[in-house]
This record gives sequence, structure tokens and C-alpha cells, in this order.
Amino acid sequence: MAQVISQPRASMDVRSRAVRAWKIIESLFWYIVLIAVAIVAAFPFIWVLAMSFKGPTDPVVSVPPQFIPQHPTFDNYVRVWKMLPMANFFLNSIVVTVGNVLLNVTVAALAAYPFAKMKFPGRDAIFYFLLATLIVPMALAAIPSFILAVKVFHYRDQLISLVLPNMVSVFNIFLLRQAFKGVPNDLIDAAKMDGAGEFRIWWSVLIPIVRPSLAAAAINQFVFMWNEFFWAQLMLPTMTHRTLPVGLLALQSGFVSDSRGMAAGVVITVVPIIIFFALLQRQFTQGLSGAIKG
Repeated sequence: MAQVISQPRASMDVRSRAVRAWKIIESLFWYIVLIAVAIVAAFPFIWVLAMSFKGPTDPVVSVPPQFIPQHPTFDNYVRVWKMLPMANFFLNSIVVTVGNVLLNVTVAALAAYPFAKMKFPGRDAIFYFLLATLIVPMALAAIPSFILAVKVFHYRDQLISLVLPNMVSVFNIFLLRQAFKGVPNDLIDAAKMDGAGEFRIWWSVLIPIVRPSLAAAAINQFVFMWNEFFWAQLMLPTMTHRTLPVGLLALQSGFVSDSRGMAAGVVITVVPIIIFFALLQRQFTQGLSGAIKG
């Protein structure tokens, strides 16, 4: 009898070991795939970072390629900082990005609340019409937007010309709408029974719950505005009014370009984005997962 019982147990142990071994192999395979994808994605930045430290005697292009500088130096960063008004570029980028992120996230949160929790005629039709605007290329609206900026609002060559046109993001409205939909209606009903109005419910009940999604929207808009180039190039012709991406164009003119200096400028531009994302990485992932569940 004992032998009969022990045989099924032994077979179950063998199966469980086989399942565990297969799970380990599967996990190892996906880790290898993800590491390979991460290396491929990070390779351009690593290449630019290495180039920014190359000295005058280190070749920019060679066969075989030289990844590690033989004579590393910080002179490229010093030269770029002295050659261009980098302090003004940084200040302009910070003012434009922070101002736009605050305004954009506020507008997106205010717009997402009625689409998620309020009932009114045409709500879904209006929301889907907003989503349909995502397929419109930005370049298609460049000419009418430029005419409005110059002829109507008269704010060309001003930092506000980058803040106001980008204060509405349909993607952020969609993201926060999904987050608001995940909030139980019982909380809203309880707040209404206590006499709270719509704005009080939005500010005191919903906003604290969807903070991770707000952080995700803020990171998304921060990256977009920090890297904004096309519209900034049209709106900011004066050197001292330019942001970082547009200001770095001064390193490249005609057929002559300072590759090492451009690489140093790119690193200077990218580092704030990496720091900002590293500080809010957890909120970003939580916000996206919450929006998907909603």
C-alpha cells in the first residue's frame, strides 16, 4: 500500500520539478531577449556619450569603429558651454516645459473628469472625435497655427508661443479618463451626499486617487516639450530666446559640423529627461497600469 502511494507522489515531484525547470528556462529566455532589446535601444545614446568625450585625435568615423575614446576629455562640454548661451537655453527650456506641463496636466484632468464620470448628450461622440484628431499629422496644422501665432496672437519670438499651443493633449485626456473610470462611483455618490460639488469631488476625491496617472501624463508631456523642435524653430528666431534643441543647431552650419560638440550638446539635453524619469519611474508605471485597467 505504501509503495502504491509513494509512486504517485514521486511522479508528482518529477512533474513539479519539470514545470519549475521549464519556468526557469522561459524566464531566462525572456530576460535575455529584454536585455538584448535594451542594449539595442541604449546603443545610440552610448555611442553619442562616447563621442562627446573624444579628443581631437580620436576619429569620429573609423573602420573598425572606435567606441572607447583613447584620449577622453571634457573640452567638448566646456567648448559648447562657452560657444553658446547654454544657460539661457536651459532656463528657457525649464520655463517652457514646467509651465506647459502644469497647464497641460491641469487641462487634461479637468477635461477627463466629465468624459469619465458625468453624463451629458454627445459625451462619447465628442470624446471619439477628440481621439480621431490623433491621426492628423502635426505638420498639417503648422501653417494655420503659424498664421494665428503671428497675425492674431502676436506672440512670435516669445516663450509663451510654445506653452499655449501645446496646452491640450488628447493622449493625456484619454490616459486620465481611463484612470478616472477606474475610481468607484460609490466614492463620488458618498461625496455628493456630503454636499460636495463637482469641482470639490474632482479635487478632493479623484485627484488624490489618480496621482500615478497624473505623474505618467506629466512625464509624457515633459519629454514631448523638452524635445520640441519643429514648432520651437518656427517661433523662436532669436538666439537668446531659444530652447535647448533649437539652440544646438548653431553647432551645425552649412557643410561644417562639430560632431563632438553636437554629441556633448545632445548629452546635456538628454540628461535632464533621464533624471526626471528616474525620479518618477514608479509613478509612471503605476499610472500606465492604472489607465490600462480603467
